[in-house]
Amino acid sequence: MSSIVPGPQKKIGEEIDAARSGAKPLDPSALNASAPRQEQLTGLDDWPESLRAAVEAEHARVAALDSNRRRTADKAVPELVHCLDTLLDEIADRLQSDKPRLFGKSTPSTEPSEDVAELLGIPADELDQPSGRGEHRTALRTIKQLRGQLKDLETTPDHSRLTRLATFIIRLAVVVDAAPESAGTLAPIALSRFTQGISDFQWETPFADKLTSWQQTRTTLSP
Repeated sequence: MSSIVPGPQKKIGEEIDAARSGAKPLDPSALNASAPRQEQLTGLDDWPESLRAAVEAEHARVAALDSNRRRTADKAVPELVHCLDTLLDEIADRLQSDKPRLFGKSTPSTEPSEDVAELLGIPADELDQPSGRGEHRTALRTIKQLRGQLKDLETTPDHSRLTRLATFIIRLAVVVDAAPESAGTLAPIALSRFTQGISDFQWETPFADKLTSWQQTRTTLSP
């Protein structure tokens, strides 16, 4: 009895369709039969879909770069940009929803948590910065600028810049999701530091170590 084995192009199409439907993350090796199989990520089952998708997209890009498959890494950029843009939308929505709580006349000001700030790489001595409506508006403008940068990088990939952006956005989204009450005060500071080009130790950290750090952050902050 004979059986029909799907050809390479059909197999690639099936892999892409499965990734788009959310059934499983796209394995870059599916785009290149000679590429090494990508290690599957674990420990993300309880993560929000948007965060999990962004982490998986970044992993696909980094895995391709680590195995010297630049063209495959370039092909992974549009999906990563889409996922990061979604996270920026969620961060902006959180900042907007925090406005009544932060700036209401009868709402007492809240001190930002040094522990949460440390997870974002913010030194304790920067927590006394003003955090008013002006800083809030600046943060939203910065998010808009980051979207523009992502759009440019989708057209002309610069993987060093993408690594910095992905690292920053994913980590900020992890904190905003796990400790939403801190978003209104800490996100503007984090965004300001990023636009100033202040060095971040996670930029040069291997992906596996970043993922471990992000997972530990969620564990630490989750109730």
